[in-house]
Amino acid sequence: MAQLIKLNDYISRYETNIYQYPSQYVKLKNDHWNKMKKKYEQGWIEKTKKEVPVKTEDGEKGIKKFFKKKLRDEGQENSEDLVSEDDFPSSMEELKQYYLDGLIPFQLKWATTTLREKSFLDSSYKENSDLKFFLQRFPDTFLLMFEPVVQMKNAEVEIDHLLIGPSGIDIIFLLSHPNGEAIHPTSESSWFIEKEGVQSKVLSPMHSLRRTETFVKSVLNKYQLDFPYRKVVLSKDIPFASGQVPYRTDWIGKDRYSSWLHEKRTVRAPLKHNQLKVAEALLKHCRTIAVKRPEWDMDESFTEG
Repeated sequence: MAQLIKLNDYISRYETNIYQYPSQYVKLKNDHWNKMKKKYEQGWIEKTKKEVPVKTEDGEKGIKKFFKKKLRDEGQENSEDLVSEDDFPSSMEELKQYYLDGLIPFQLKWATTTLREKSFLDSSYKENSDLKFFLQRFPDTFLLMFEPVVQMKNAEVEIDHLLIGPSGIDIIFLLSHPNGEAIHPTSESSWFIEKEGVQSKVLSPMHSLRRTETFVKSVLNKYQLDFPYRKVVLSKDIPFASGQVPYRTDWIGKDRYSSWLHEKRTVRAPLKHNQLKVAEALLKHCRTIAVKRPEWDMDESFTEG
């Protein structure tokens, strides 16, 4: 599950210490998965044939609380959670998806809060299918900057998604079109998407990708970081018909999508120091809007989240 190190212009824990949180996240995630898997293998499902009470320990912090159910009666602070058998996965595959879905609120919290500050999350991100795609389909060693707002010369602009892997950066533009059948990259300024023999003009994603490339190159040069990058137009459902692919660019259409994703998912390289240095440098040039957290909102364990 890729790590969300920057979401738009929200404050992020990774900004405070990029060398601590990626490895800490992996450890927390793996520890909780092993505990959940062990419970499942020991007959978790059989124990819930009737509604059973699950007590929430007062001291329970961090990643575990994102898998707790809300109190049936929120007005009773000391009441017990009632967990129905229907709430529990019935197979290992369902358990994995249940687990991944439960991690998203945890990821969003780390991407919008620090110990002393917080940003106000737009609720649409909780159900954003593109964000969910990145978080759930890539390994833990990939660091995601989703719709980051950055400083470029005298302007602040939202750029394309940055997926920072152990060996390079993918600058990704997601291209979709309802029922599109083919993508025709005809010029620098505009492309055409064909549907039932009719072509609709769309703005070429290369303009946005080059702007993001300019930002990435300027940061790498400023800090003298040698780290490869590629521009990617990613279209999961529509194939590319033709066209000359520019330098350092990949056009990943429907026909290449599965193999491209498989290649990313099978990366076994650990987090690299140079990768973290690059992420740190990029984060330094992102806009962040946050407010101080009130004291009553700072009673969590900062170590676990």
